[in-house]
Amino acid sequence: MREIAVEHEVPPDPRDLDLEARIGRLALWPLGSEDGRTVTLGDAVAARGDEVGAICRRILRTDGGTAELANILRGVSLDGEACPDPEGIALAILSSVRNGRSGYERPANRLALALILIPGAIAGLGLAGGVSPYLLLLVGAGWIAGWRLLRRV
Repeated sequence: MREIAVEHEVPPDPRDLDLEARIGRLALWPLGSEDGRTVTLGDAVAARGDEVGAICRRILRTDGGTAELANILRGVSLDGEACPDPEGIALAILSSVRNGRSGYERPANRLALALILIPGAIAGLGLAGGVSPYLLLLVGAGWIAGWRLLRRV
C-alpha cells in the first residue's frame, strides 16, 4: 500500500509579524539619560558585551523574554540610580513594543481628556453666571479623575 504525503499548512507564528520593526523599536527604547545623552535598551545590551539584534530577537521570540529583559534592566544604572521595578518595566516595554509604540509617544486617552476639558468648559460657562459650590465640586472631581487616568496610561 502506498502512503500519501499530506502537507499541512502551518500558520505563521504571530511573534514573527513585523519582527524586524519590533526588534528596532526594542533596541531604540529610551531607558533614560546619563550625562545629557539618551540611553537606549540597545546601549544597555551593548554595554554588557552582547549582540543587540540577537538579544532583542530572543527577548521578543521566547516566552522568557520578560525575565531576560528584567535581568538586563537590573544591571542598568542611570545617574547612579538602579531600575526601581525591573519586572514591571520589562512587561510595560514589551507590551508597548508589541503594540507598535516606540517609547516616545503617549497613547491617546480620550476619556481622561474629556474628564478634564468638559468640567473646564462648564467652569467657563458657570463663571459667567457666578460661582456655585456645586460647580467647583464638579470641576474639581473631573480634573482629579482625568489626571489620574492620564497618569495611569
